[in-house]
Amino acid sequence: MASTSSSTSNEEKDTLIFAHVLFRHGARNIVAPYPTDPFKDESHWPEGFGQLTNVGKRQLYRLGLYLRRRYDNLIDEKYSYKDIHVQSTDFCRTIMSAQACLAGLYRPSEEDKLDEDINWQPIPVHTIPTHLDHVLVTGKKCPRFQRAHVNYLQNTSMMKDVLSEYKPLFAHWSQHSGMNIQSIDSVNLLYNTLSIEQEQNKPLPTWAERALRPDSPMNYIANLYFQSYAATPELARLKQGFLIKEIMERFSKKIHSTLKPDRKLWLYSAHDLTIINVLNSLGLFEFAFDQPHFPPYGASLHFELFRTSKGEHYFKIFYRKAEEEYPDPISIPGCGESCTLKQFYDLYSQIIPGDFERECWLPA
Repeated sequence: MASTSSSTSNEEKDTLIFAHVLFRHGARNIVAPYPTDPFKDESHWPEGFGQLTNVGKRQLYRLGLYLRRRYDNLIDEKYSYKDIHVQSTDFCRTIMSAQACLAGLYRPSEEDKLDEDINWQPIPVHTIPTHLDHVLVTGKKCPRFQRAHVNYLQNTSMMKDVLSEYKPLFAHWSQHSGMNIQSIDSVNLLYNTLSIEQEQNKPLPTWAERALRPDSPMNYIANLYFQSYAATPELARLKQGFLIKEIMERFSKKIHSTLKPDRKLWLYSAHDLTIINVLNSLGLFEFAFDQPHFPPYGASLHFELFRTSKGEHYFKIFYRKAEEEYPDPISIPGCGESCTLKQFYDLYSQIIPGDFERECWLPA
């Protein structure tokens, strides 16, 4: 499977033995309208607020077809829990996205069909409640992170400058939207709603069209907010470090033949913020994105573990933004395109957390 990238002749002889794929869900409806929103009635959104659309289902089905092409030599065509594990955040849109992806990845044989007219088979998607999940959606409360994030948003010089420079625009957007916009997270909420309405060809008021221009302050501020979650080593450690740690520990078990079951593929169905946080935590955001952007629907981040003919191991990271058949590996500072686990831990020890409760505890 080294042929999935632009590899050297030596690496073409290496064997892909395990992969983790983190992907964003498919196209969805707005989560919540703003007070003056002409589309605030849920009747404008047939599937419901925040729900996956038919376009989104097809996007993730195509991702599943791509994963079959990419990993056909890694996993069997017939589903087995010993081959693959699928984990989703506890949202309808991510669970449905995982199911749509699996429909493309595992097309049933005749004996596995439920009916001759149904070209689909049930495959388990695992999830845990958001308030208990500190790994994927990171919804479990972490007081230390919350304090550090608020401090970053309110007290860093860059954020203070943003609040000061764009205060007149906050007032302008507040007047038109009916929201009370005084922080960058409020800007992000409004941007999110407007951008989805634009995606779905809803006619927007003039002020909203101006706000959504690619070079607009609203776009810039929303990007800043997304990047804020892993903007410092402490934030990265507490926000996305547990997921990165989990992936690397599973790689280590695979290398030492202690992974039970000895799976070959692990899928995570999550969000654009999840992908941004992982890349930002590793200092790879600028390497993966030729320009600041939100990972599009169905974007995927691949961690792939290889074994050489000499029994050595390394991994690569790939970012697939849209429909690329052969995305290039990301160059990891200090490693290059290939990284051993030892190199990784030497480079990123400061963002690899210990026990969740101890990491997140704050003294009274």
